[in-house]
Amino acid sequence: MKSKFAQKFNHDPSAAIYDQVVKNEKHPIRTGYSNMMKWVNENTQDSNIIVDLGCGTGNTTKAVEFFDKIYCVDVSQNMLNIARIKLKNEKNIIFIKTDLLELFDDHQKFETVDTIISTFAIHHLTQEEKHLLFEKVYMLLPKGGKVIFGDLMFKSSNYENEMREKYPELIGDFDDEYYWNLEDEIKKLQSLGFRIEITKFSDLSWGIIGEK
Repeated sequence: MKSKFAQKFNHDPSAAIYDQVVKNEKHPIRTGYSNMMKWVNENTQDSNIIVDLGCGTGNTTKAVEFFDKIYCVDVSQNMLNIARIKLKNEKNIIFIKTDLLELFDDHQKFETVDTIISTFAIHHLTQEEKHLLFEKVYMLLPKGGKVIFGDLMFKSSNYENEMREKYPELIGDFDDEYYWNLEDEIKKLQSLGFRIEITKFSDLSWGIIGEK
């Protein structure tokens, strides 16, 4: 199953400037980015087989210090091409070009995956698609496995209204994307059986660790 807006959010046209944009932490959407990368690394110290969902140009994978194998997944070929160059000195990295939801149509391609990571990617999915992804992730992970999401999120509906007032220049982006409603998505993850930890990086970026 392919996500509804897979082509709309295919970053092929902007791949060449993506790193320049994403690392501009003066912009409120990107504030806390470097701290999020450190947080990912800190929470993958005991990971072996990792899937990086929406790996983009490979920044999140590059942040991970210890692993046996990482599957880098993205729908954008241009992003993957940059990631290949950036990670050329790393061993045991496999690149997969596919949509985030289509990936799970054939999960037999993976060995036993113990950790799934994803930063700044899942906000491209509708809430219904997020919930479907959560279910697929839960089924793929073994007991004790974990998922690490770092993304653009509103803490609640009331919080979203506050952010719209605080950042009127970002309303177009808020309306064009599918920022997480943190309260709602935590409830869904917990209903599946995940134990949840939350970290706040900025007004708009948060981290969730779900352990099965």
